[in-house]
Amino acid sequence: MTKHLLTAAALALFAPAALADPVTKIVTIDTPKYEGTKTYTRDKQEGTFVRDTELTRKSDGATATREYDRQRTAHGYNAEGTLTRFNGQTYDYDAKVRRGEYRVGRSQVLRNSSGQVVAARRTVRPRRH
Repeated sequence: MTKHLLTAAALALFAPAALADPVTKIVTIDTPKYEGTKTYTRDKQEGTFVRDTELTRKSDGATATREYDRQRTAHGYNAEGTLTRFNGQTYDYDAKVRRGEYRVGRSQVLRNSSGQVVAARRTVRPRRH
């Protein structure tokens, strides 16, 4: 009985430390036209999420990549990333989400390699409680 009680106490001490570690998930993509990987890393304690994707087109070996980083803030999150298409065009992505008491505001901007805004979106909606 005492042995089981000590084992349970030891598990209770070490379990929170194991849950606080960043979690990484790797997904392999293999279709008739593309192959590659997606890597997801989430650290709940730090409030970060990272997604990296790399694809290779099988017909000609061209590659496309995407990197996305999100950091939690006190009232929402900030996100940024870059993506490179198969033709070599590169884009930068920035987003901010702010949660207020009664509404949520979101702004997203996509810029090309010369810094020009290609797409932008700003939304405000009531917050669901």
